Amino acid sequence: MLDTKVQHEPTTDKQDFEIIEPAPKRRGARSIIKEFSLNTSIVGPSGIARSESIHNRLYWTVALIAFTGIMLYFIVEAILAYFDYPTQTSVSVVFEWPQAFPAVTICNYASIRYDRFIGPFLNYTNALNLTNTTDTTNFTVAQINYIDDFLIDVVNKGEPLNDYFFPLSGMMMSCSYNGVACTAANFTSFISPTYGMCYTFNAKLKNIDNGGIRYNSDNGANGLLQLALYAHEQQYVPFRTH
Repeated sequence: MLDTKVQHEPTTDKQDFEIIEPAPKRRGARSIIKEFSLNTSIVGPSGIARSESIHNRLYWTVALIAFTGIMLYFIVEAILAYFDYPTQTSVSVVFEWPQAFPAVTICNYASIRYDRFIGPFLNYTNALNLTNTTDTTNFTVAQINYIDDFLIDVVNKGEPLNDYFFPLSGMMMSCSYNGVACTAANFTSFISPTYGMCYTFNAKLKNIDNGGIRYNSDNGANGLLQLALYAHEQQYVPFRTH
């Protein structure tokens, strides 16, 4: 009797096994849009994506289109308005009664009166050896350059400049307002750097009721100021007209 032995020996051949992973499934544009709509904070798309019925989806679609259109309309309008540079003019008319008479200011064309100025001026220029003359009738072009320095010196000494200007009382020949006589006391004076002493009629004053102003209807007339002035042209400083 024969004994049969079967031996199973491992094969010496090596077999390589590879794990084959399934290829990633390509996502369609529809799924990407739906995922975006579900996660976005924009109300319209998220409402459409979460809708479970056609009616809800239709409602959110119409609402999204409508409000998007409104938004685009206002954006376009704002851009067009910006480039049009629109302007708006507002005019208002205020009727005032009684109407105040306007302030009227008068100044002499010459700022300095020659007969009051020439004596102290020559004393100033002679003391500084700028001139050496006592002739008050002859005024040269070279002396003009020292007038401003003289006036500054007067101010620095604390002396008033009024003595060198034309006083209103010396210029006014007649004055009336609405038929009533007025005087230099009815004018307010101030110093102009160009014209010297100036005088204002009907100036609004502080600490006085209504500012002391006059109205057109005063004395039953219609705002008529009549002045006659004497300019003293012969007292103008030569070569200096202001």
